[in-house]
Amino acid sequence: MKRCVVGIAVLCAAVVTVFITGCSSSNEGTVNKVDQPIQRAVSEQDRSLAMQLFIDGSLKESKGEFAEAILDYQDALRYDHDPAIFFALAKSYAQLRRFAPASENAAMAITHDPKRVEYRELLAQIFINSGQFEKAAVEYRMILQLDPQNVTATYTLAQLLERVKPLEALELYNVLVARQGPTWEVMLQIVQLNSMLQRHDKAAEALEQMLKIDPSNLQLKQNLAEAYLRLKQFEKAHDVLSDVLEKNPDNVMLRATLADVFLQQNDWASAKKELTTILASDSLDPDTHLRIGMAYYARTIKDTLVIPEAIDVFKQYEKNYPSDARPYVFLGVLHRGIRKDSAAENYFTRATQAANWNGDAWWQLGWMYFDKQDFMETISILKKAKQYVPEDFRIFMLLGIAYNRAGLQQDSRVALERAVELNPRDLNALSSLGLTYDALEMHAESDSSYERALRIDPAFALVLNNYAYSLSERGLQLDRAEKMSKASLAADSLNSSYLDTYGWILFQTERYAEALPYIQRAVELGDASAVVLEHLGDTFAKLNRMDEARKYWSMALEKDQKNIALKEKLARGTL
Repeated sequence: MKRCVVGIAVLCAAVVTVFITGCSSSNEGTVNKVDQPIQRAVSEQDRSLAMQLFIDGSLKESKGEFAEAILDYQDALRYDHDPAIFFALAKSYAQLRRFAPASENAAMAITHDPKRVEYRELLAQIFINSGQFEKAAVEYRMILQLDPQNVTATYTLAQLLERVKPLEALELYNVLVARQGPTWEVMLQIVQLNSMLQRHDKAAEALEQMLKIDPSNLQLKQNLAEAYLRLKQFEKAHDVLSDVLEKNPDNVMLRATLADVFLQQNDWASAKKELTTILASDSLDPDTHLRIGMAYYARTIKDTLVIPEAIDVFKQYEKNYPSDARPYVFLGVLHRGIRKDSAAENYFTRATQAANWNGDAWWQLGWMYFDKQDFMETISILKKAKQYVPEDFRIFMLLGIAYNRAGLQQDSRVALERAVELNPRDLNALSSLGLTYDALEMHAESDSSYERALRIDPAFALVLNNYAYSLSERGLQLDRAEKMSKASLAADSLNSSYLDTYGWILFQTERYAEALPYIQRAVELGDASAVVLEHLGDTFAKLNRMDEARKYWSMALEKDQKNIALKEKLARGTL
C-alpha cells in the first residue's frame, strides 16, 4: 500500500478530516445516533485501507483522472461505506457526465447522512445537468428545510420554478430581496416574471428599484417608460423619456417610445413631430423605420387624409431597403385606400413573390379581385395560395365564397369544409358553409352548420338571417324563422337582404300587406337581386296590384334571363 509522502501532507490531512467527519452531521467526530442502524461494523484495519484508497482517489481526482479515481473509490467502498466515499464517487461520475451512477452514489451519501447540505447540493446539480429539473427542485426544497438562510439554494430553486410555478418563484426572489436588499440579478428576474404574468405594476416597481442601483442605464429607463405605458401612466412615461432625451437627443429608440406615449394619448400632432425627427436621423434602423410606417398606417384607419404620408414613409423604406418585402402589403392596402388598384395589385403581387409564405399578401390579392366580382381570377389566385399557406383558413374561406359566387357549389363546399376544419369557431366560415350546403340541397348539413354557429354566438345576424331564409323557403319552423329574422333586422335595419328575408317570411305566412313595406324597402336601397325583385312582384300579385307585379317580374327577368318559372309567370300574368 502506498504511503503519504511529505509533499502531499496537507492534502492528506484534509482528506482524512473529510473522511472521518463524512458520516456525521454534527461538528464532532461521532456517528449520529439516528444513522447507527445503517452503519455496519468496520474494523480499524478496514477503515485504514478504505482511507488510503480514498486518498489515492482524491489525488487522481485532483489531477482530472476521474475514471481512475472512480476505481479507487469503488475499492474503498469494499472496506467502508462512509458517505464521504459515495460523495466523492458521485462527483467523479458527474465530471464524466455519467449522471445515472452519479445520482445513485449521491443518493447513497444522503442515505447515510441525510442532513449534510453539501451532499444534497451535489445531487441537485446532477439533476440539473441531466435535465431532471423537478427532482432538482425537490432537493433544493430539502436543503432549505435544513438551511432556510441558504441564499444559493433559494436563488437556484426560484430559477427552477420560473416556468412551472412563477408565483412561487417570485415569492422566493422577494425573500432574497428582503434578506439582502435589491440586487441587479434578482430584480431582473422579478421584472421578467411580473411582465410574463402581466403584472405590469409590480414590474414597474422592480424597475424603479433597479434604476436606483444603476441610475444611468438608458435601456432600463426605456423599459420603465414602456412599463408605465402599459399601465397607461402616460405622465410618468413622458417624464422618464423627456429626462433621458434631454441628455441623449439622438437616441432613436427612446424617441420612438415617446411617440408611442403620444399615440396612446391620441395626440397625433405630438407623435408625428417625434416620428418626423426619427425619420431624419442618421441612426435610423430598418425595424424602427418599419415601426414608424406601421404607426402611420394605424393612423390612416382614423384619418384617411394621412394615407399619402403613410405611403411616403413606406416608399422611403422601400428605397432604402429594396430587398425587404415587409412594406409591400402595407403599400398595397394604402394604395387601395386611395383607389389606385393597379399599384395595389402590383405591391400585393410582389409580396406573394418575395414572401410566398405570407398569408396576408395572398388574402389581400385575392380580395382585390373578389371585391371587383372577378370570381374566376380570385379562384385562380387562391388555388395557388393554398399551396404555400395550406394552414391559413382565410384562404380557404375566401376561395369557398368565390366558388359559391361563381356557381361552383361542390368546389365551394370542399374549400369551406377545409376552412371550418382549420378554424371551427369562425362564424363567417360556418355561415358560408351553411349557405353552400343549402344551395346543394344538403339541408341537414346546412342546418347543422347554422346551429353550430348559433351555439358560438346566438346573436350573429348573418347566420340568423341565412338560417331563417332557408327555413322559410322549406316552410319549416316559420315561427322560429320569423324571430331569427326579426333579430337580424334589429341588428342591421338597413340591410336589404335582411329586409327581404323578413318580408318573405311574412309573405309565407300570408301576411302580404305586412310583407310589402319590407320587401319594397329592400329594393329601394338599391342593387336588388333578381330574387328580391321577384319577391316584390309576387307580393304585389297577392295584393291584386298586377301592373306593379308585372313590372318587377320583368325587372327580375332582365337580371336572370334563365329563370324559366319567371318567364312562365310573366306569360300567364299571374302567380
